Amino acid sequence: MPSVQASLAVAALAGVLGLASASGRTLLAGGIALVVLIFTLGAVSAARVRAARWSAAVSLAAGGAALAWTYGEETSDLTPIAAVLGPTLLASVVVQLFGQDGRARLTASLAYSVSACVLAVLPVCWLALRESPDGPYAVGLALLGVGVVGVTETVPISRAVRRLLGVLLAAVVTGALVLTTGWVDEAVPAVSAVVVATFAGLMAAVAFAAVDRLAEEFTAEPGQIDLDEPEPPAGAADRGAGLHPAAAHAAGSHAAGVHAAGAHSSGVHASGAHRAGDDGLGDDPPVDGPAGDGPRRGAGVFLPLRISVPFVAAAPAAYVLGRIFVS
Repeated sequence: MPSVQASLAVAALAGVLGLASASGRTLLAGGIALVVLIFTLGAVSAARVRAARWSAAVSLAAGGAALAWTYGEETSDLTPIAAVLGPTLLASVVVQLFGQDGRARLTASLAYSVSACVLAVLPVCWLALRESPDGPYAVGLALLGVGVVGVTETVPISRAVRRLLGVLLAAVVTGALVLTTGWVDEAVPAVSAVVVATFAGLMAAVAFAAVDRLAEEFTAEPGQIDLDEPEPPAGAADRGAGLHPAAAHAAGSHAAGVHAAGAHSSGVHASGAHRAGDDGLGDDPPVDGPAGDGPRRGAGVFLPLRISVPFVAAAPAAYVLGRIFVS
């Protein structure tokens, strides 16, 4: 069940990042680098877009440069992110201009590359938030919300219900933690802690929903559904018109048999596609039902996306709300 494993990985990674933030900035920077690597090398490079590997390389360079700059300057500002994005977007344009597959595909590939670069630098917000006053508390509370939502993603109920449940549990668990531990209550008011954790969990839930939506819309490329048997050459029908009636009847019978076999094969493929008509992750129901089926062909690219995107999406919300309510 890939999506269950990915959800558990999100919860575990949230715990590791929280402990790293409490231990020191170096360990947190290493954890953020891991998130950037999973996103760029695992998700961006595997996309069905022209120059996807080049896009992954550029976005990885952007995320790494922003992370190194923020770590070296020990700053809580987002200046490194803004400064890195300019040259990175220019590099994306230059890379995509080498494409030879037409204006339409060039435009789609450029949009994909630019989006990947922007998303790759967002996890650096976690390190910038940690550098602010009382930043470790804000980072830990936000990651707590992400981790709780990741755990509830493994519950075999309706997607909407379990995500709503995850956000509510994030608020309840955070409030209970602050009220029962004096050292957290002294640094962060209970209301502020609940706001930070709840909205970080909400953004993680939105990220899970977005990945599920992309998986549902995932379809095979036209080149992957070509028939193995080549089309008859032009004029074959005209040449066949001059055959003896008995030969023509035999050829027609043979063609009918081939069509019947193809129809049977198509039926098998259609049945398999119906059974695999899940969200592409393996354990979620096709709509919101209780049962799940096997993963759709080629949907394994969504596994690293499902692990990394919750941290990418929650980082800006955690930074803004952490600076407002905690720092």
